[in-house]
Amino acid sequence: MKKAVFVAPTIHEYSEPQNLVDMAKMTEEAGWDGFFICDHLLLDPEGYLGLADPSIMLGAIAAVTERVVIGSMVTPISRRRPWKLAKEFASLDQLSNGRVRIGVGLGGMDQEFSNFGEDPNKKVLAKKVDEGLAIMEKLHTGEPVSFEGEIYQMSETRLLPRPVQRPRIPVWVAAMLPFKAGQRRSAHWDGIMPQVMPEILDETQDISGLDMRILMEPSPEQIQEVVAFTSELRETDDPFDVVVSGVSYGLDTEAVSSKLQAYMDAGTTWWLEWLDCGKPGTLQQVREQILAGPPEI
Repeated sequence: MKKAVFVAPTIHEYSEPQNLVDMAKMTEEAGWDGFFICDHLLLDPEGYLGLADPSIMLGAIAAVTERVVIGSMVTPISRRRPWKLAKEFASLDQLSNGRVRIGVGLGGMDQEFSNFGEDPNKKVLAKKVDEGLAIMEKLHTGEPVSFEGEIYQMSETRLLPRPVQRPRIPVWVAAMLPFKAGQRRSAHWDGIMPQVMPEILDETQDISGLDMRILMEPSPEQIQEVVAFTSELRETDDPFDVVVSGVSYGLDTEAVSSKLQAYMDAGTTWWLEWLDCGKPGTLQQVREQILAGPPEI
């Protein structure tokens, strides 16, 4: 099981590009296998929380690292033009010499669509994701592409150069448990990142003290269920990654080992250590955590 750093959300000190670049270099130096960031445009409807642009940041990160796998977890294809995104990922894969993973999801924040006059309806977003993935895969072959979908249309268009990775850049699909749609979508691609949908909270409840990283972390038992469900839908024996984001930092050595062993036994192939980035003043602690290296089993 490989281990990576997961920076989400990229707000407060983590919205500063140089901090993210420095963290990526630390991650590689400390022996981690990957460095992933979130992809958001507008976390709060009023726009008071600054956010670093993920495409720009991943390019900068690729340029200052040599070994770690990089990517965004996850990119809402539904708010991007798929041909522009295909070009971005192809260039990023070249710049990183084939170290990119494409994490995809529908897009969980309505304001990232509605504030700009776009429809946040999940069925519409799902259609955009499916058509967008199909277009990107075709464009990454380097051959002319024609496409006639409900949302997007293309006619005999080729985008070069191709990505380094063949037959394509691996695609990891986000899945919100207990729902099955993301799991079904992931079975057609190269991996899945399951997270748990937190129970709906009363609007008057103070959630400032809640750690969403813990609430959204799937259990090993849930991962076993995901592996069993997606395996039944897979039509190929090609490798399929199961990516879990969670928290081991702060546990004693034995507890960390036991926790990660349980996830590995359940079928997890990547553990993404979700850093405590949701509140200000944590940068020094996060740097120390990265430099301490990946947790051991």
